[in-house]
Amino acid sequence: MNDLNALDQNYWFASASLFVQLAFLIAGVWFALNILKTLRAFQEQIGALLKLSITGAASDRSSTASATRPLADASPYWLAPSESAPPSAPRLEDRGPARVTVARRKMVLWLQAPMTTTQPAPWRRIVSWLQAPAGT
Repeated sequence: MNDLNALDQNYWFASASLFVQLAFLIAGVWFALNILKTLRAFQEQIGALLKLSITGAASDRSSTASATRPLADASPYWLAPSESAPPSAPRLEDRGPARVTVARRKMVLWLQAPMTTTQPAPWRRIVSWLQAPAGT
């Protein structure tokens, strides 16, 4: 028993190093959990906005969709797939200009467009903004 006390007194920095490492581990786990909670809240907000933009109004899910899909209960913002049939392949219509005519018209418009502009490229504006001193 006396040997352990002498060992601890002679090598106190090893104990302190272990304590500091454990503190960093605990802080890292705490930080990771907070980031995951924040990401989950952000994901639910985006899901709510997406649901509102798709449906146009806040409507409750039908009871049959939640009964058949157990994952739908995981989050209130889970989007249940629609029960409608998948869209068929687009049909080519005989009316209207042909693809070659449309492609030729787009190429002519592209060739008629000016080659340069008076404004600098967007990436050059970003670089000059980053290089400018703060407060100007």
